[in-house]
Amino acid sequence: MFKQILLSLILGGIAVFSYAPFHIWPLAFISFAGLLWLIADKTKKQAMLLGLSWGIGYFMAGIHWVYISIQQYGELPALVAIIVLGLLIVYLSLYPMLFAFLLRMANSFAGQFSFKQLVLLAPMLWQLTEFLRGYLLTGFAWLQLGYSQIDSPLKGYFPVLGIDGVNLLLTILCGLFIYCIKTITSKTPKQHALGAIVALFTIFFAPVSFNNINWTTIDNTRAANFALIQGNISQSIRWTKEQLNNTLQTYIKLTQDNFEKDKIIIWSEASITDYEINQQSFLKYMDNEARAHDSEIAVGIIDYRFGKDGFQANGELYNTLLVLGEKEPYQYPTTNRYQKHHLVPFGEFTPLESILKPITELLNIPMSSMKSGDVKQPQLQIKGFKFTPAICYEVILSNLMWQNFAHDTDFLLTVSNDAWFGDSIGPKQHLQMAQARALEFGRPLIRSTNTGITAIIDPHGNIVKQLSQFKTAVLSATVSPTTGLTPYARWGNWPYFTIMALMFISLFIKRRS
Repeated sequence: MFKQILLSLILGGIAVFSYAPFHIWPLAFISFAGLLWLIADKTKKQAMLLGLSWGIGYFMAGIHWVYISIQQYGELPALVAIIVLGLLIVYLSLYPMLFAFLLRMANSFAGQFSFKQLVLLAPMLWQLTEFLRGYLLTGFAWLQLGYSQIDSPLKGYFPVLGIDGVNLLLTILCGLFIYCIKTITSKTPKQHALGAIVALFTIFFAPVSFNNINWTTIDNTRAANFALIQGNISQSIRWTKEQLNNTLQTYIKLTQDNFEKDKIIIWSEASITDYEINQQSFLKYMDNEARAHDSEIAVGIIDYRFGKDGFQANGELYNTLLVLGEKEPYQYPTTNRYQKHHLVPFGEFTPLESILKPITELLNIPMSSMKSGDVKQPQLQIKGFKFTPAICYEVILSNLMWQNFAHDTDFLLTVSNDAWFGDSIGPKQHLQMAQARALEFGRPLIRSTNTGITAIIDPHGNIVKQLSQFKTAVLSATVSPTTGLTPYARWGNWPYFTIMALMFISLFIKRRS
């Protein structure tokens, strides 16, 4: 059993190489198919151990970079940071363990290595546990398996079924593969394997035909001139009072160098490291400058709202993106703004605060007591174009963006600060997930970050232009919006839910002898 646990650990670990920056997408299939093979005929206890070890390998390799924000910027001793990271990895590994347990619980319902077990039940249970991972305690939906398929033939499914649908199909394909191998090497009638092989190749190669379908159309009659400001302010100093003036001067200079008629200038998440109410003179100055040059600026800042009783102690913090340079002069609080809805646990708020608040105090993370904006908010309007915005982590939440997307959206817009994760694979993974959003909605995606990776992504999920990390620079580009709707933009997850429902019904259909 020890060798199998070690193999499970390795299988989980190799999956990280299917994501950015490695892009070896077949490893995702090998990793999950290997997990299915290991647990399909084990006892519940054995399956749970294998699921847990696979999860530990998967998350240890995939999110080890969280250590940088815990230790370097949380200013914790290395040993304590390792313990905190270890607890996070073990917690996330409980979900693959739960998947393995539930799959073996259904042993009497779906036999070992049966079609029902591998192709119907396993994918549905995996989707259930992934949903829980992305929901409980507000969730951590990082590294869903489908993101690894940005460069594979399954890419064509993103605009049709979204990330959840791609996750589901990937696990179905893994189940079909294991079923084929087991059927061929056993005494089961070979026609069963033939049917599974046909289904496997059909699902895998069918989206190749989608490449000839243009779900959306580029509107060449309109074009937006962007200047994305990458301030490159080190995380270790960006929230200090001594650095604030230097930060403002950096953004002033980079912006003034790029003022032009009809220019859309995008700053990064919380580019101004102070409360909006404290920076009224600066914001009004930039507002006047933008208007004088016929430009508009999207600015990331922290909005502090005083309590209803007027006392500062009872106020609320919002991670905000607002627009300057509009026809009407800036006057706090403006309405053309977006307030981040999905906050990061312990980084921006404390779940179960009465119990877990000491952890936040230990991590010493600035601005870690924020409030959520509304789930559905108006689109940002900048120089006559409409943007569906997402701040940082939110860009990996497909359903949240779908709720704010509109048929007349011109661009997707995301701002972020990935300086927390240094020169690790974290920011590369983040960019890859943003590529998936452009694919799903068939819209160009504009991404402005503090230290990188600032980029322009086309409606097909391809990176058109990007800046190097840790470089103070400006990315300039002229981009036309798109019109029309992808199936995912039109229907959201309904096709995915339909497939799941049909799979569930199929579980109860008995095959004739």
